[in-house]
Amino acid sequence: MKEEFVKESEVLLNKIVLTMNGAEFLELLHQAKRAETKEEIKYPPVDSYSNLPQFVTGIKGLAQILGISVSTVNRMKADGLLDDAVFQNGKTVIFDTYKVLEILRVSNQRNKYNVKS
Repeated sequence: MKEEFVKESEVLLNKIVLTMNGAEFLELLHQAKRAETKEEIKYPPVDSYSNLPQFVTGIKGLAQILGISVSTVNRMKADGLLDDAVFQNGKTVIFDTYKVLEILRVSNQRNKYNVKS
């Protein structure tokens, strides 16, 4: 039974889409969806960064923690990317490190915390 399914899926992969009927096309889409969900990337929970401090004071401190330049942190802050993780009173800036990591992980920008392997 399983061998028949494998052969059927191989036939669908080798068939021209324009010659498929509706049922075959839907089956091909379901196969693609199943393959996509199997390949989801599992990110570590935020708690796994327990060696990092919860809060960091200053842009230089965050840059040092993340291992990036001060100008990069300034750019991300100016773009509004880090707004949810920033507490600011006048010149004093405090960053929630765990929130920053979570924001960077789900953002479209590539960095060393969300590079797809």
